[in-house]
Amino acid sequence: MRSALLSVLRPTLSISHQTPHPARSIADSIVRSGVRIGVQVMPRSLLSRVVLFVALFATTFAWAADGKVLLEQKHFRQLAGVAQERLARNPHDAEALSWLSAVYDAYGDFEKAVDYGQRAVAAAPNNADIHTQLADTLGDKALKLGVFGGGIPLARQMRHELDIAIQLDPRSVRALKESMGLYEESPAIVGGSKAKARESLQQIYAISPSEGALAEAALLQMQKRPLPEIEAYLRKAVQLNPHLYRAVVDLTSILASDGYHRWSEAEHFARIGIAADPYRAGCYGYLATALAHQQRWSELDATLAESQRHVPDDLLPYYSAAVALLDSNTELARAERYLRQYLAREPEAGAPTKGSAHWKLGLVLEKQGRLSDAANELRAAAAQNGNDPAFKRDFKRIAG
Repeated sequence: MRSALLSVLRPTLSISHQTPHPARSIADSIVRSGVRIGVQVMPRSLLSRVVLFVALFATTFAWAADGKVLLEQKHFRQLAGVAQERLARNPHDAEALSWLSAVYDAYGDFEKAVDYGQRAVAAAPNNADIHTQLADTLGDKALKLGVFGGGIPLARQMRHELDIAIQLDPRSVRALKESMGLYEESPAIVGGSKAKARESLQQIYAISPSEGALAEAALLQMQKRPLPEIEAYLRKAVQLNPHLYRAVVDLTSILASDGYHRWSEAEHFARIGIAADPYRAGCYGYLATALAHQQRWSELDATLAESQRHVPDDLLPYYSAAVALLDSNTELARAERYLRQYLAREPEAGAPTKGSAHWKLGLVLEKQGRLSDAANELRAAAAQNGNDPAFKRDFKRIAG
């Protein structure tokens, strides 16, 4: 569930699909390669095209890939293809149903995410992971509905599913992290308890000290503690387990964030993350950002080429490098090339949207003095960014 879990169910707070999810990645809430972005909900028509489009990837990707690995690596388009193939053979395949729940949840279609999650639980009522996935989607739907739209009953359902998951598998780190976040951020009306959140954290530490340190960093982020405190626990997690990718990418996100810009360290940990798992885009994106800011062009080109070989379905590193060049007002023609390459493919769930890329491309073209082309890009970006105050200012200046 995204962001301060169910704190948005308090009537005084607003709902947003662009808020961070404490049990997923601190990186999502701090910075994505120097640019604050969130999970932007994809229009349903586009989501349907994405889910159908996976068939076209059959000649590029091996559908024998392990769905669990694809889910962990956030390759949602590939995962959709794997799930659909399995469901074609067995419509009651609980694991495949749960994977499609995760896919729809990632793209913001919470109705379908909950539906597939419930079907998965019905097919495998004794599977802790499947109960946890349903809990996750119920939380996201609760965030969307809010307190007056029916969110509180969904939050209670989420608590119920997590309790079942932990009963089935008391060592499920994912379920314990979700439970920790729900206890920490929920109002008392749905069972919130700071003390129980700490109890869940201690259970995670007992299972895995590195996962415990990562969970503590997430808890501190929920509590809006200063970044140096969060950084310290992320460093502890990485020290305990350099192969814990989620900790590495979260630490790298802080080092590359506004106010830090510690490019050498960000580069160092990004390379550790790539070594731990070369099939995820996140650390390639941070490495590209660090290299672009240091103007190490040949290494940047090599990094982007490597990312495309290993993660051809997610061009985030190109976007990240382009934004770094835009921010530093350097190699603008290169930034334009990267953004156009990013726009040539549908973004992966959670990555910057096409609207964001059009917006950044418009700013690049403005700096190049190509105001008519820049205005066209801002117009193309308006549908997805029209409510953003910063976008409104840029639009008025360039296309107004």
